[in-house]
Order: sequence, then C-alpha cells, then structure tokens
Amino acid sequence: MPTGTLVAFHAHPDDEALLDAGTLALAAQAGHRVVLVLATRGDAGDVGDGVLATDEGLAQRRSAEAEASAAAIGAARVVFLGYLDSGHSPDTDGLWPAGTFCAAPIEEAAAVLAAVLAEEDAALLIADDRNGGYGHPDHQQVHRVAWAAAQLADIPLLQATIDREFLSGGIELAKGMGFEVPEGFVPDDLSTWYTPNAEITHTVDVSAVLDKRKASMNAHATQATGAPDTVRTLSIFLGLPDEIFAIAFSTEWYVFTGSSLPDACADLFTTVGQ
Repeated sequence: MPTGTLVAFHAHPDDEALLDAGTLALAAQAGHRVVLVLATRGDAGDVGDGVLATDEGLAQRRSAEAEASAAAIGAARVVFLGYLDSGHSPDTDGLWPAGTFCAAPIEEAAAVLAAVLAEEDAALLIADDRNGGYGHPDHQQVHRVAWAAAQLADIPLLQATIDREFLSGGIELAKGMGFEVPEGFVPDDLSTWYTPNAEITHTVDVSAVLDKRKASMNAHATQATGAPDTVRTLSIFLGLPDEIFAIAFSTEWYVFTGSSLPDACADLFTTVGQ
C-alpha cells in the first residue's frame, strides 16, 4: 500500500482531539507520516485555579499537551506557526490585536503554511470546515488560510467537520437518556455549526483506534478542568460512559470539494453513499 504525508492544520491545541485525531491515528498506524500544524499555542484560554505551576504559562502548558496528543496518535511532528490566540472577539474598535492569528493577512499565513507543506512533501491537507466548526474566529481563519495554502502548494484540502444532524440527534438522545446537557453547551439553532449531513462527502470509522482518540483528548488536561463560568467541552466528553463515548466518537466526518483524494491515502476514507 502506498503511503504519504498527511498534514492536519488547526487553530489551537485540542482542536485535533475533537475533529480528526482518530483519522490521524489510523493514518499513522498504516505507515503514513502525520504532521500536526497549529496556528497558535492556545494562550487565550482560561483554566481552573491551581492547574498551572506558579512559573508556568498557559501557552507553555498547552504546547506540551499538543506534543502529548501528537504522541498518542502517532504524529511524527508538531509545528506551531507562532500566532497568538485571537480569543472569541476583536477589540472594541473592531480590530484584532497585533500578532493574533485573526489579525494576520491570509496571504502571509498561507505562505507560512504552504512552506511547511512543501517541506513535508504533503499529499493531503486537513483543516477546519467553512463554518469554522462552531464559529470560533480562529477556526474560520484556519479554513481561509488552509484554502489559500492548498492552492499555493497545489495539494488537495479535506475539511474536517461534524455531521450537524448527528450532533443535534446526539444531544437529544443524551437528554432522553437522562444525561445533563449544561445550559449554553450548544445553541438552540445549529444552522451555522459544522456541516449538514447532505454535504458530508467522506467518513472514517475510527472505532479501531478509539483508545488513541480518547488519549488525545486526555492529553489536553487544561481544557478538561474547571475554569470560572465556563462549560468545558472536553470534560463533558471524557465523562461519558464508554459505550456512549463509542457512539459519539467512532466516526469522523469530512467535506472534499476536489476531484479525487490522493491515491496515497484514499483508502483511509469512505466515500458517502458507497
């Protein structure tokens, strides 16, 4: 079986754990080279009291967590592009602070990413969907930058996403089974989140590496700890019973708008409808 290099590009440490860690683990297990590229070190997040050492910054800890996640899924390399975490909204003047990912010109960031793709002789780029998942500005910027970088590097872009109807149905199922879904965990209207089922083009069954996907999540401990007035997504997911976790996380979803996936890694993905 031919092998190639897959590059996954995301905004923050832990994004890969929620979207495509299982696919990356399967790819690495099959002999492909897997590279994780992160635009930022996730320095704008919050953590609970006592999580960080007195001389430890959040960016430092989250960088180490990204390395641990990469090791869990078998990635060969982690690359940080060096931008600052943009947070959820711009300043009151409507501008993003200098140095943040959202403040970076798309052409500039795309050139930096394209240089990594060329260095790695990548066969495929995986990045966030056009909605930026749940709409985080850095995730939306990842999509824009990835699209431009894929054109520069002349390689296919595969968009990692979640089946919107599966997500909505899963939430209702959880409620029906008596699981508490925290207030504000998801909005009532999911029409701008992720991707509708009809637009999903490929899936990956990651049940065989579910332990590695969960290990990737567990690596991001700062994102599963209590922080003031926040609902920690990873904490909720990691608290699910094993059988429910398996239902929720055994499939990963993608949108591909190109003509065909590269032969080197096409066998990892199942085309929807086949």
